Amino acid sequence: MRLQAGSPAVRRGMLPDHRIHAVQAGRVVSDDEHGLALWVAEDAATVRRVDLAGEPTRKLPYQVEMTTPTMYQRAAWHPYNSLMLTPPGAGHSVWWTFDQAGEFVGWYVNLETPSARWFGGTDHIDQALDLIVDPDGAVKWKDLGEFDDQCALPALFWGADQARAIRAHADELAALAQAQRYPFDGTWCDFRPDPAWEPAELPWFWDQPTCLEREPRSALAVSPQLSRV
Repeated sequence: MRLQAGSPAVRRGMLPDHRIHAVQAGRVVSDDEHGLALWVAEDAATVRRVDLAGEPTRKLPYQVEMTTPTMYQRAAWHPYNSLMLTPPGAGHSVWWTFDQAGEFVGWYVNLETPSARWFGGTDHIDQALDLIVDPDGAVKWKDLGEFDDQCALPALFWGADQARAIRAHADELAALAQAQRYPFDGTWCDFRPDPAWEPAELPWFWDQPTCLEREPRSALAVSPQLSRV
Protein backbone atom coordinates (compact mmCIF):
# COMPACT_ATOMS: atom_id res chain seq x y z
CA MET A 1 0.00 0.00 0.00
CA ARG A 2 2.11 2.91 -1.28
CA LEU A 3 0.76 6.46 -1.53
CA GLN A 4 1.65 8.74 -4.41
CA ALA A 5 3.72 11.89 -3.90
CA GLY A 6 1.48 14.92 -3.52
CA SER A 7 -1.58 12.98 -2.43
CA PRO A 8 -3.36 13.89 0.83
CA ALA A 9 -2.76 11.75 3.93
CA VAL A 10 -3.08 12.02 7.70
CA ARG A 11 -1.08 11.09 10.77
CA ARG A 12 -3.43 10.12 13.59
CA GLY A 13 -2.64 9.72 17.25
CA MET A 14 -5.16 7.47 18.98
CA LEU A 15 -6.21 7.14 22.60
CA PRO A 16 -5.71 3.70 24.21
CA ASP A 17 -9.39 2.91 23.58
CA HIS A 18 -8.79 3.78 19.90
CA ARG A 19 -10.71 7.03 19.74
CA ILE A 20 -8.93 9.65 17.65
CA HIS A 21 -6.86 11.97 19.85
CA ALA A 22 -5.08 14.22 17.34
CA VAL A 23 -4.71 14.46 13.57
CA GLN A 24 -2.22 16.20 11.28
CA ALA A 25 -3.15 16.59 7.61
CA GLY A 26 -0.33 16.62 5.09
CA ARG A 27 0.85 15.82 1.59
CA VAL A 28 2.88 12.74 0.74
CA VAL A 29 6.54 13.47 0.03
CA SER A 30 7.57 9.83 -0.32
CA ASP A 31 6.33 6.39 0.65
CA ASP A 32 9.02 3.71 0.44
CA GLU A 33 11.17 1.37 2.53
CA HIS A 34 12.14 4.29 4.78
CA GLY A 35 8.51 4.95 5.68
CA LEU A 36 5.76 7.44 4.94
CA ALA A 37 7.00 11.03 4.78
CA LEU A 38 4.38 13.78 4.99
CA TRP A 39 4.79 17.52 4.50
CA VAL A 40 2.70 19.30 7.15
CA ALA A 41 2.95 22.98 6.29
CA GLU A 42 2.24 25.84 8.64
CA ASP A 43 -1.55 26.37 8.68
CA ALA A 44 -2.24 22.80 7.56
CA ALA A 45 -5.40 21.42 9.10
CA THR A 46 -5.21 19.55 12.39
CA VAL A 47 -7.81 18.07 14.71
CA ARG A 48 -7.69 18.03 18.50
CA ARG A 49 -10.04 16.99 21.26
CA VAL A 50 -11.70 19.69 23.33
CA ASP A 51 -14.15 19.57 26.20
CA LEU A 52 -17.72 20.82 25.86
CA ALA A 53 -16.56 24.35 26.66
CA GLY A 54 -14.10 24.21 23.76
CA GLU A 55 -10.95 23.89 25.89
CA PRO A 56 -8.27 21.47 24.66
CA THR A 57 -8.00 18.32 26.77
CA ARG A 58 -4.30 17.79 25.95
CA LYS A 59 -3.03 18.84 29.38
CA LEU A 60 -5.66 17.09 31.50
CA PRO A 61 -4.57 14.14 33.66
CA TYR A 62 -4.97 11.00 31.57
CA GLN A 63 -7.69 9.49 33.76
CA VAL A 64 -9.69 12.72 33.51
CA GLU A 65 -9.14 13.09 29.78
CA MET A 66 -10.32 9.55 29.09
CA THR A 67 -13.66 10.08 30.87
CA THR A 68 -14.41 13.71 29.99
CA PRO A 69 -17.11 14.32 27.34
CA THR A 70 -15.26 15.68 24.33
CA MET A 71 -15.70 16.78 20.74
CA TYR A 72 -13.37 17.45 17.84
CA GLN A 73 -12.13 20.89 16.92
CA ARG A 74 -10.33 21.88 13.74
CA ALA A 75 -7.12 23.82 14.31
CA ALA A 76 -4.04 24.81 12.31
CA TRP A 77 -0.47 23.53 12.47
CA HIS A 78 1.94 26.21 13.68
CA PRO A 79 4.40 27.86 14.01
CA TYR A 80 6.67 25.65 11.89
CA ASN A 81 6.64 23.61 8.71
CA SER A 82 7.32 19.93 9.34
CA LEU A 83 8.43 16.95 7.30
CA MET A 84 7.17 13.96 9.29
CA LEU A 85 8.67 10.52 8.63
CA THR A 86 6.97 7.47 10.13
CA PRO A 87 9.28 4.47 9.57
CA PRO A 88 7.58 1.08 9.17
CA GLY A 89 7.53 -0.99 12.34
CA ALA A 90 9.44 1.61 14.36
CA GLY A 91 8.42 2.93 17.77
CA HIS A 92 8.92 6.55 16.74
CA SER A 93 8.52 9.20 14.08
CA VAL A 94 11.08 11.85 13.14
CA TRP A 95 10.04 15.37 12.18
CA TRP A 96 12.31 17.74 10.26
CA THR A 97 11.38 21.26 11.37
CA PHE A 98 11.69 24.32 9.13
CA ASP A 99 11.05 27.97 9.96
CA GLN A 100 8.85 30.29 7.91
CA ALA A 101 11.80 31.15 5.66
CA GLY A 102 12.31 27.46 4.91
CA GLU A 103 15.50 27.07 6.93
CA PHE A 104 16.03 23.82 8.80
CA VAL A 105 16.05 24.37 12.58
CA GLY A 106 16.20 20.85 14.01
CA TRP A 107 14.44 17.52 14.52
CA TYR A 108 11.59 16.48 16.78
CA VAL A 109 11.46 12.79 17.66
CA ASN A 110 8.08 11.50 18.78
CA LEU A 111 8.09 8.19 20.69
CA GLU A 112 4.98 6.22 19.72
CA THR A 113 3.75 2.71 19.12
CA PRO A 114 4.66 1.17 15.75
CA SER A 115 2.18 2.65 13.31
CA ALA A 116 -0.66 0.87 11.57
CA ARG A 117 -0.86 1.68 7.87
CA TRP A 118 -4.15 2.19 6.09
CA PHE A 119 -5.23 3.78 2.81
CA GLY A 120 -5.31 7.29 4.32
CA GLY A 121 -2.07 7.37 6.31
CA THR A 122 -0.86 6.06 9.68
CA ASP A 123 -2.26 5.48 13.18
CA HIS A 124 -0.31 5.23 16.43
CA ILE A 125 -0.64 5.71 20.19
CA ASP A 126 1.61 8.42 21.53
CA GLN A 127 4.10 7.39 24.23
CA ALA A 128 4.47 10.97 25.57
CA LEU A 129 8.27 10.90 25.56
CA ASP A 130 9.92 13.15 22.96
CA LEU A 131 13.40 14.27 21.94
CA ILE A 132 14.34 17.67 20.54
CA VAL A 133 17.50 17.48 18.44
CA ASP A 134 19.48 20.56 17.39
CA PRO A 135 21.15 20.68 13.96
CA ASP A 136 24.49 19.88 15.62
CA GLY A 137 23.08 16.70 17.23
CA ALA A 138 22.58 18.07 20.74
CA VAL A 139 19.61 16.33 22.38
CA LYS A 140 17.02 17.60 24.87
CA TRP A 141 14.46 15.30 26.48
CA LYS A 142 10.84 16.45 26.56
CA ASP A 143 7.69 15.44 28.47
CA LEU A 144 9.35 13.11 30.97
CA GLY A 145 6.62 13.96 33.45
CA GLU A 146 3.86 12.96 31.04
CA PHE A 147 5.66 9.69 30.33
CA ASP A 148 5.84 8.97 34.06
CA ASP A 149 2.10 9.72 34.30
CA GLN A 150 1.39 7.17 31.57
CA CYS A 151 3.56 4.57 33.29
CA ALA A 152 1.55 5.10 36.49
CA LEU A 153 -1.52 3.78 34.59
CA PRO A 154 -0.40 0.36 33.30
CA ALA A 155 -4.01 -0.70 32.69
CA LEU A 156 -4.20 2.03 30.06
CA PHE A 157 -0.65 2.57 28.89
CA TRP A 158 2.69 0.92 29.67
CA GLY A 159 3.72 -1.67 32.20
CA ALA A 160 7.22 -1.69 33.70
CA ASP A 161 8.75 -3.83 30.92
CA GLN A 162 7.20 -1.68 28.19
CA ALA A 163 8.34 1.51 29.92
CA ARG A 164 11.93 0.25 30.07
CA ALA A 165 11.79 -0.66 26.37
CA ILE A 166 10.47 2.79 25.45
CA ARG A 167 13.24 4.51 27.43
CA ALA A 168 15.86 2.23 25.87
CA HIS A 169 14.57 3.03 22.39
CA ALA A 170 14.72 6.76 23.16
CA ASP A 171 18.32 6.31 24.35
CA GLU A 172 19.19 4.60 21.05
CA LEU A 173 17.69 7.47 19.06
CA ALA A 174 19.53 10.02 21.19
CA ALA A 175 22.80 8.19 20.50
CA LEU A 176 22.10 8.22 16.74
CA ALA A 177 21.43 11.95 16.90
CA GLN A 178 24.59 12.70 18.86
CA ALA A 179 26.62 10.64 16.37
CA GLN A 180 24.81 12.45 13.50
CA ARG A 181 23.84 9.17 11.90
CA TYR A 182 20.73 8.61 9.78
CA PRO A 183 18.19 10.08 10.01
CA PHE A 184 20.19 12.85 11.69
CA ASP A 185 22.93 12.94 9.05
CA GLY A 186 21.72 15.84 6.90
CA THR A 187 19.18 13.84 4.90
CA TRP A 188 16.26 16.08 3.89
CA CYS A 189 17.64 19.10 5.76
CA ASP A 190 17.55 21.02 2.47
CA PHE A 191 14.05 19.80 1.55
CA ARG A 192 11.72 22.23 -0.22
CA PRO A 193 8.11 21.30 -0.96
CA ASP A 194 6.45 21.64 -4.32
CA PRO A 195 5.65 25.38 -4.54
CA ALA A 196 2.16 24.50 -5.78
CA TRP A 197 1.31 22.76 -2.51
CA GLU A 198 -1.10 24.72 -0.35
CA PRO A 199 -1.38 23.84 3.37
CA ALA A 200 -3.30 20.56 3.46
CA GLU A 201 -6.95 20.49 4.42
CA LEU A 202 -8.68 17.58 6.12
CA PRO A 203 -9.44 14.88 3.55
CA TRP A 204 -12.83 13.20 3.62
CA PHE A 205 -11.37 10.03 5.15
CA TRP A 206 -9.70 11.61 8.19
CA ASP A 207 -12.09 9.99 10.71
CA GLN A 208 -12.22 6.45 9.31
CA PRO A 209 -12.13 3.65 11.93
CA THR A 210 -8.63 2.73 13.00
CA CYS A 211 -6.94 -0.49 11.97
CA LEU A 212 -4.78 -0.60 15.10
CA GLU A 213 -5.02 -4.01 16.71
CA ARG A 214 -6.99 -3.98 19.94
CA GLU A 215 -5.56 -5.34 23.16
CA PRO A 216 -7.32 -8.48 24.42
CA ARG A 217 -8.49 -6.54 27.47
CA SER A 218 -10.53 -3.37 27.78
CA ALA A 219 -8.65 -0.63 29.63
CA LEU A 220 -11.89 0.89 30.86
CA ALA A 221 -13.13 -2.45 32.12
CA VAL A 222 -10.02 -3.21 34.17
CA SER A 223 -9.73 0.23 35.74
CA PRO A 224 -12.40 0.88 38.41
CA GLN A 225 -11.47 4.57 38.58
CA LEU A 226 -12.20 4.94 34.88
CA SER A 227 -15.42 2.91 34.88
CA ARG A 228 -17.11 5.39 37.22
CA VAL A 229 -18.12 7.99 34.63
